[in-house]
Amino acid sequence: MGKDQRLNMKIVSKHLKFSWLPMLFLVLTAGSMLFIFFRKEMLYFAFFLFSSLFVIKNLYKRELLIFVQLLVLFLSLLTINYLFALSPQSTQKLLANIVIFTTSIFSAMYYCREENKKLFIPHLYLVLTIILIHALINFFIFPFVKPFLLEISNSRYDCVTFLNVFFYLKYTHSFSVLGIELVRNQGIFWEPGVLQIFLNLLLFILSFVKKKRGLIFWLTILAIFTTFSTTGLVVMFVQLLLSFSSEIRKNILFLPIAAFMTLLVYYITAINISDKLNGEGQYSFQARFFDLVQPLYMVAENPMTGVGLDDEQFIETRQKTNFSLNLEAIDFSNVNDKGSTNSIMFFFAAAGIPFTLILVVMLYYQDFVPEKRKWFFIFVIISLMTEPIMLRPFFLTFVMSGGIYIINKFRWKIY
Repeated sequence: MGKDQRLNMKIVSKHLKFSWLPMLFLVLTAGSMLFIFFRKEMLYFAFFLFSSLFVIKNLYKRELLIFVQLLVLFLSLLTINYLFALSPQSTQKLLANIVIFTTSIFSAMYYCREENKKLFIPHLYLVLTIILIHALINFFIFPFVKPFLLEISNSRYDCVTFLNVFFYLKYTHSFSVLGIELVRNQGIFWEPGVLQIFLNLLLFILSFVKKKRGLIFWLTILAIFTTFSTTGLVVMFVQLLLSFSSEIRKNILFLPIAAFMTLLVYYITAINISDKLNGEGQYSFQARFFDLVQPLYMVAENPMTGVGLDDEQFIETRQKTNFSLNLEAIDFSNVNDKGSTNSIMFFFAAAGIPFTLILVVMLYYQDFVPEKRKWFFIFVIISLMTEPIMLRPFFLTFVMSGGIYIINKFRWKIY
């Protein structure tokens, strides 16, 4: 290879940096369509990816001790849950959960290293921006690609797609704007509610970390509207209130814009909530209310170890008569055979109070987003209570970073 060729390769490698790709893959494990259709492959790839990234550099005694402490803690909790579950649990599901938790420990250890920690937010911001752009394209091209949509499915999920790049639920809310049919936007994720979580995460970074009000900020707000997610609109409303209030203190001239946007978001959110309570969206409200209340019955009878993390066994267990609800005001006849949409309440019922509280405390002390820590914690908890996404490496990575922070703070000074 000549000198000029080597020089050209150095220039290309300098500008084409792909160090953000692990973050992209981590986000994709949180409910993307790729994860829905290739769950096992993605989990094992994520495991080998982050384990390799963690061990590829010199390991320090402190890192190994923290890794072992977290691994022993969660292996113990998972094993206890498996052994003392209310019904026989799948060994395959146990092994899958072990892979998920171990992957999350590896990814948190990797991103907690000083040289990688400063890249966590920039890489996450880049990935979320890509997701934003895809989501906007996904929403606006629907009228043009509708005749060319093809159905794809597996044992648990089906949808329609255009070129296996743009995805739409088969049965979802549609509406017309100037005679043009549009549908709720799910982007690259399996459901609009998951997309709004990542869009609101991008809005959080823009509002409180980068503190930018540029084009991406306004496009993010537009994209959240396209999900028509009640939770997404409520979270966005709160974030805009917090963001605009700090902006108004700096510049009173921003008040008219802030007032207009706040009223607009409030009006659309109010309409959406009314639909969920009294309109066509009642089923969604019923299912989420059921998933909020019914697990309390299961927690009451199995507070320490839960009924078991096997999701299929969980569905069967929750249908037992001693866990039924007697609420005449709401029809729950259609939701008994479904999995839980509430990750927090599912974990309380399936894993028990101690296991769940450990995860929640660690999440509060996550060490990647120090800005607006309390609001970030509330935002993530709200997100976990509206979608079944807690057992995903992306979200557990935040939890494990909190575990690393706690261990570092309270460890004995022996190394």
